[in-house]
Amino acid sequence: MKNYKKIKVVSILAIFICIGIAAVKPPAHEDFKNLQILLKNIHKDTLDKIMDSFTVGLNVDCKYCHVSDATNKMEYEKDDKPEKEIARLMIRMNIDINKNYFHFNDDEKEKAKLTATQLLRPVTCYTCHRGEARPVDSLTIK
Repeated sequence: MKNYKKIKVVSILAIFICIGIAAVKPPAHEDFKNLQILLKNIHKDTLDKIMDSFTVGLNVDCKYCHVSDATNKMEYEKDDKPEKEIARLMIRMNIDINKNYFHFNDDEKEKAKLTATQLLRPVTCYTCHRGEARPVDSLTIK
């Protein structure tokens, strides 16, 4: 009878230890396909926030750069639209401006710690686009 109690206590402790390990284990990253600029191990929430910032900055939806299949399911990994490559060029330009003129830290370990809003600051898409798909001509006097 004593051994049964020990086994029961050890089993319960093992279950609690497993639950504790699972609770502190970092969240799994999705296996995103065709990420060429953003970190390959980016968390889904971070990627969503970055994409949302593009949506706001350009006042467009996902279909502006991404294609969907016949059932209207988004196929984010495809490069069928030229807007997607233009977006990549703009992201590179944005990162370059922030890095070279605002001392943006390009260290991979440091970038992994940044939030979505910190990744593309202080210059963002909105800086030039101001909610328009094409950059606003700020030199035009109205």
